Amino acid sequence: MPPYFRSALLVAAALAAVTLGACRSAASLFVEPSPTDPLDGYKGVLAETGNRTEMDWGPKQELLLDKFTALTESKRQLEKRCGELEAMNQNLQSQLGDEGKLLAKEKALRAQAEAETEQLRERRRELEARILSLSIEKAKLEQAALHGKIQQLSASLESLSATAVEAAAPPPRSR
Repeated sequence: MPPYFRSALLVAAALAAVTLGACRSAASLFVEPSPTDPLDGYKGVLAETGNRTEMDWGPKQELLLDKFTALTESKRQLEKRCGELEAMNQNLQSQLGDEGKLLAKEKALRAQAEAETEQLRERRRELEARILSLSIEKAKLEQAALHGKIQQLSASLESLSATAVEAAAPPPRSR
């Protein structure tokens, strides 16, 4: 057998084997899809036609436009909530500022009242000290007045006792 004949025979056998394998794999292409198969071939690339045409993507045939609209609605609601919370925060910040101002004012008034109270206490101490010194002066004056009365009474008592001694003496005899 010539050498080219042998190589031709070998190529023919390989070609027959490849053709037989291709026929068996092509047979699986003609099997109908199951009813639960998401890619059953009826919708194809375009999900629906009409006023809403959306492109299907992914293994579960999820509609991207539905997800997009849901996410934009969620974003809008979150932005609305964020605006409300920012307004509430601003309101609370202004209330906090007002309360801080009131607190500072109250602290200033309290400090002023405490200073006035301390001045009044100091004034009371001064007045009490003055009252005490005047009471001491009064007691000294009363003591001096009592000493004066005692001396006066002693002098009048001495003059009375001298007169009493003279009156008690026997009358002089008349000659």
